[in-house]
Amino acid sequence: MLQNFLVCAGAVVPSAIYLIIGAILRASKVLGDRSVKKFTHVIFVALYPFLMFDNLYGKNLEEHMNAGLIIYAVAFTMFQLIASWFFVCRIEPDNYHRGAMIQALFRSNYVLMGLPIAINLFGKGNVTPIAVILLFVVPIYNSAAVIVFEYFRGGRVNIKDMLLHILTNPIIEGGLVALVFIILDIKLPDILQTTVTSLSDCTSPIALILLGAGLNIKSFKSDRTRIFICTAGKLIIFPAIGIAGAVLFGFRDVELVAITLMLATPVALASYAMASSMQGNGRLAGELVVISTALSCFTMPIWLFILKTAGLF
Repeated sequence: MLQNFLVCAGAVVPSAIYLIIGAILRASKVLGDRSVKKFTHVIFVALYPFLMFDNLYGKNLEEHMNAGLIIYAVAFTMFQLIASWFFVCRIEPDNYHRGAMIQALFRSNYVLMGLPIAINLFGKGNVTPIAVILLFVVPIYNSAAVIVFEYFRGGRVNIKDMLLHILTNPIIEGGLVALVFIILDIKLPDILQTTVTSLSDCTSPIALILLGAGLNIKSFKSDRTRIFICTAGKLIIFPAIGIAGAVLFGFRDVELVAITLMLATPVALASYAMASSMQGNGRLAGELVVISTALSCFTMPIWLFILKTAGLF
């Protein structure tokens, strides 16, 4: 049992260390809010496409394209959105707070924290199911967040702009390019493949360091009840329901871990920017990112430990 815990904790420790390095760089004033925001955007635009491409290219997608897994991931994400919307509207009377709370409950930092942990557990090249799920779930995260904030600020959703925003998302772009290469059976020269792999390998460490530098715990000023509800729902309640359902549907090994990390990773870093730019409570959204990220370093190993001990991966 101890060995199982060490394996699961060891998968999360590297991510936690990167976050701590980022926090140290912030405390030592090497990185500030402006530089973190700038470099995070650079990483998102310049490196995320290579990360997604590298995790799909060269793989036999027919082998990994489990329709049941994709349907479950999409269906549960939609369930999270609908259940969060209904629940938050029942307990929170102010539209200003509702958008940030709903988004926090369904939108995960799956790429930034889930993918590196899966690679630590199964090894690079063995986590294609996660990249496949990302192709379907990320567009839902983005479009649903736009709909949520537009609704609660009294605006109208521009479908054309929303679709353009989804298609120009670097994660989706990288995945679509990989699909084109796979379908047309295009082979990258070894030197280009090595370059792509190098860029992919450096993405998560740099992005996590920047995430750690961007977490400002001093900004914690919001209603503790809202934060408690959202973090408990995001890190405990929804994962418990979703993981139990995945087990009942027969998912095991990397597929079960893919669902677990989709559900148990913290609130997406992009939540803060989305809430701030769409007249929601940006401060609350930022605090939810900070608190959920810190707590997830403890809750994610526990979820993985439970599954490992049960012999499910």
